[in-house]
Amino acid sequence: MAQSEMKNAPPLYGWIIAAAAGAVATAVSLLLVGIEGNGSVAIGAVVALVVGIVFTIAESPPKPAMKAGSVGQVTAAARKPTSNAEKRAADSEPVVAPVMASAVAQPAAQETAAEEGTKPEMLQAPVGTPDDLKQISGVGPVLEGKLNDLGVYHFWQIARWTPAEVAWVDGFLNFKGRIERDEWIRQAGVLAQSSASKPPA
Repeated sequence: MAQSEMKNAPPLYGWIIAAAAGAVATAVSLLLVGIEGNGSVAIGAVVALVVGIVFTIAESPPKPAMKAGSVGQVTAAARKPTSNAEKRAADSEPVVAPVMASAVAQPAAQETAAEEGTKPEMLQAPVGTPDDLKQISGVGPVLEGKLNDLGVYHFWQIARWTPAEVAWVDGFLNFKGRIERDEWIRQAGVLAQSSASKPPA
């Protein structure tokens, strides 16, 4: 009994790794993102729990597969016709094979939302020195990183966005109207005038 319980117990090293991942997540959220107090601790706890569960599931022994035809045999035995009328009815019934449902990949929420609007022209790399996009009200270090990853490095890029392009970026990054609400276009236009970075001719 003790051996079977040890077999089904989650792997210890998995939870050690999970605890380390939780500590790293707490440190990152506290130091880099700036979430203080219980918020960063909660993030670390959630990360540790998720990683521990993943390791537990990954290390669980697979369930034995049922032999082909065993379900059909049991069903057939249970429904064996007893009278001539039932035999005739059973002979006339069509055999329905079980159908496996094919997994349909759901489109990512970002891709679905990004279908609205037009994708603005992005850059592979900044033209000269990238602008400090954190000067725009509402843009922090994390958001600036997301914009850079998308190919947005300069105020003049944001200042040129059309309403359709604003809708695309808003949907892709799931901003929920933040660009218009914080008036990014107006702010970027003002900041672009004093920026040393200018659009290519």
